[in-house]
Amino acid sequence: MQNGRKGRAMKILVYSDGQPASVKALQFAAQLTQSLGADLSVITVRSETHAIEPLPQVGAWTDLADFSQLPSGLQVLAHARNILSEEGLVTGKDKVQIRELPNGHFFICQDMAGRSIPFYVCFGHILETINHEIAQHHYDLLIVAPPNRGRFHKMVLGDITRKLVLDAHTSILFVRQGRANSRFIVCADGSVAAKRQFPMLKMLLPAISPALEFVFVETPDTDETTVQTATHCLEEARKWVTGCDKPVKVHYLKGEKPAKVISSMAGEDAVIVVGASLRHDVYRRLRGSLPIQILSLAAASTLVVKALPEEQPGDLFDPDSCKDAFL
Repeated sequence: MQNGRKGRAMKILVYSDGQPASVKALQFAAQLTQSLGADLSVITVRSETHAIEPLPQVGAWTDLADFSQLPSGLQVLAHARNILSEEGLVTGKDKVQIRELPNGHFFICQDMAGRSIPFYVCFGHILETINHEIAQHHYDLLIVAPPNRGRFHKMVLGDITRKLVLDAHTSILFVRQGRANSRFIVCADGSVAAKRQFPMLKMLLPAISPALEFVFVETPDTDETTVQTATHCLEEARKWVTGCDKPVKVHYLKGEKPAKVISSMAGEDAVIVVGASLRHDVYRRLRGSLPIQILSLAAASTLVVKALPEEQPGDLFDPDSCKDAFL
């Protein structure tokens, strides 16, 4: 199955730090990879330098069955490989050949279809390292599962979730309770940020089994033009999804705080999809965009779409535009 941009397979990068929350990210990544025929890579980032951890035996075949003997970063990757094996994605072979990178090490496993899945351990600043990998390999989606640190800690500028929303160079799926087979709830108001979501949705359609849900929240301050724009966007989106032979639901809601309304209607077992804000950088950092507000409230998983649309808005809602996703 071919998917993603210009007929190529979608490229997914999943991050694991070895903590329990990372299991959810790996499971979600495995489900998407299997459903979409996507290309998957796994990464962990160590804040230390090479000198802190023992050097692995580069070039030698290493048995992952006893990964307690490996350096800490490679232990994280061995555990990630075991999770993907439990999900039925990778083969059960335990021996891998560890290879060297300029800033770390990697090994390669095979999935059940014979495709390569690289596992990287890199040393450096987490955001800079991830952005470097995104630029080098052109990933369409980063999947992470940061632990729930509580409302106070989410307000701290150093929160990695907030930094990823603001500065990561690709779309990001923050995995919490929602899974790949959960409801997908798309925030659609007709804005430029909202229109960013549709190329990503086209890639994800084969993996979405429940009805695709679109939502618009009208606040007391919403003007008539915005309501008309959102109504038109929702109707065109409904026609588009119906034309792709997928069930669809449209929700027109009202409330003072859209993030609170959307988080409440989503509940836990859902994936909220929202386009990244195009507001001025200072505004986003001081006041917070809709994605940041939703992430601070929602128990559901949240997909923040940052990629620019490659098609004109009219093409996005053409029923023929979804056919490539199912080839």
